[in-house]
Amino acid sequence: MIALINTSITTPILRYGRYQFDCYISSLQNSHAVAQQLFDETPLKQHNQMLFHYSRNGQTPEALNLFLSLYRSGLSPTKYTMSCVLNVCARCFDGRVGEHVHCQCVKSGLVHHVCVGTCLLDMYMKTGNVRNGRRVFDEMGHKDVVSWTAVISGYLLNGGTVEALKVFSQMKREGVKPNGFTYSAILAVTHGVFISEILAEVIKTNNDKLSNVGAALLRGFITMGNIHDAGKVFEQIEPKNIVAWTAMLVGYAQAGETDEAAKIFHQLTKEGIKPNEYTFSSMIKACTAPAASAELGKQFHACAIKMRFNNHLSVSNSLVTMYAKRGDIDSAHEVFKRQKERSLVSWSSMISGYAQHGQAKKALEVFEEMLNRNMEMDAIAFTGVLSACTHAGLVNKGEYYFNVMINDHHINPTMEHYSCMIDLYRRAGMLEKAMDIVKNMPFHPNAGVWRILLAASRVHHDMKLGKLAAENIISLEPQDAAGYVELYNMYAAAGNWHDAVNVKKLMHERKVKKETGYSWIEVKNKTYAFKSGDSYHPLSKHIYSKLSELNIRLKEAGYQPDTNSVVHDIDDNEQKETILSHHSERLAIAFGLIATLPDFPIHIVKNLRVCGDCHNFIKLVSLVEQRYIVVRDRKRFHHFKGGLCSCGDYW
Repeated sequence: MIALINTSITTPILRYGRYQFDCYISSLQNSHAVAQQLFDETPLKQHNQMLFHYSRNGQTPEALNLFLSLYRSGLSPTKYTMSCVLNVCARCFDGRVGEHVHCQCVKSGLVHHVCVGTCLLDMYMKTGNVRNGRRVFDEMGHKDVVSWTAVISGYLLNGGTVEALKVFSQMKREGVKPNGFTYSAILAVTHGVFISEILAEVIKTNNDKLSNVGAALLRGFITMGNIHDAGKVFEQIEPKNIVAWTAMLVGYAQAGETDEAAKIFHQLTKEGIKPNEYTFSSMIKACTAPAASAELGKQFHACAIKMRFNNHLSVSNSLVTMYAKRGDIDSAHEVFKRQKERSLVSWSSMISGYAQHGQAKKALEVFEEMLNRNMEMDAIAFTGVLSACTHAGLVNKGEYYFNVMINDHHINPTMEHYSCMIDLYRRAGMLEKAMDIVKNMPFHPNAGVWRILLAASRVHHDMKLGKLAAENIISLEPQDAAGYVELYNMYAAAGNWHDAVNVKKLMHERKVKKETGYSWIEVKNKTYAFKSGDSYHPLSKHIYSKLSELNIRLKEAGYQPDTNSVVHDIDDNEQKETILSHHSERLAIAFGLIATLPDFPIHIVKNLRVCGDCHNFIKLVSLVEQRYIVVRDRKRFHHFKGGLCSCGDYW
């Protein structure tokens, strides 16, 4: 046992490296060495105090070596000793040492103490050994609320949302009352009706005013898009810590409530609350939401510079992502260039940003720079570069980097990597190669892969493949409307209205709703949303008048509407053209044309993929109006200028 632990402790020592060495030097300067000498002549109580001291100060190797010396001295550990050393193992994520400590807990009989059991449970969950963690929990004779909260948090930490919710329900059935920490953990993953039920419990037990619970409630309501109730919860929290302030800021930013977000930020600084790097990184990330204001993101960037948080890695990484997702890839690159330090996230964000904007060459240049620096690569970086090859149709390059990933960097391909390769071959018209990957990859195809094959079926007019793909999407994601819609579209395009109607009936029976298409445009720091056929905007008459004018001018320039994009049971081509002309992105662009100056770029965000006819329409608008138009759809960015698109009609 002792020998095994002595070997294992090299793991945390190597993991913490220079940081722990600095801690050790600091400990000598602060008379910790003297305290250690005193310990050598003191009983178990002093040993435990020293162990706690090392644990609290993050001196992991010292704490583990101290625990070893306990056995050498012949002293018997107490429940306090075991709890303390298990906390150290959890903190340094060393499950091997933790397992040895578990053995000693069993031999000494200390495993039956609730505090030791809870620490064992926490250690296993934090080191990713969920099975052993649950076994410890089930074998505990007495479970207090801390034990229940530990297993719930452990499941959530390891992606077991469903299991966490089941344990929470079991906890209440057995009469154990959740505390603030339990509620804050479970609220992080609850949505819809369930959050309303928990809210009632939280208010009844007066937990809603606790900062950690209140912040979790805020995040829950914000996730649901319920900014009104989030504001009510925020007002009740006392005292309001920086986590609560940040959650509220994020909520307003995501909802496009620019003025309210600015007001909250001004209020927190006025009350003497100091924003931290997490505040800025969270706010800036929130500004990537479709309804959020790009101008607000720039304001937060300016504040971060003023308060000297812009060089924090998490903040600068968020800035790269924010500018890339708001269509300003040049500003994203400027932030990237100025980063004093870069993580893999920094490089991957820049590569993915260029890929989404159709700038595959620049994406590959950034990736090659990583290779030349002999940086340690991860799966995410390769996902970015393969995505760049996919969007640009670079088959040979894509194959090369896929092989480099496996052979040179020994990274096993994930479903995302295989999906990129399938999409690469599909877009290049190499359907046979795409299908070979689907058949030979070590995973069952997920809904994403079937969507790629569905797109391939449309291009190649392969009804059999399309039907198979759509049916698999429906089977894997029965509540996602996309599969039903595509299957309906195929039947409708083929004139098979009987089967098309049956698909609609199935959607109705399963209560599946088609996602409404929206397009957002920001004008003078205010975000406007449009949906197809919208007439609620105060300038609707002017917008539709502009669209009519554009249709006339574009037809003179050679534009012919592709009515095949309209799958409604309508025979009249004129009606189909009217439906096309009222798509949400066209309304947003028409508004942009009449509400902004000629040299002002028009930025549109759309929650669905741009249809082929709208893509052709926008290209011609950029030509006849001489305007620069950027459209971010669900998949990528399209930069329209002079009648051309950055995607090269390859999307």
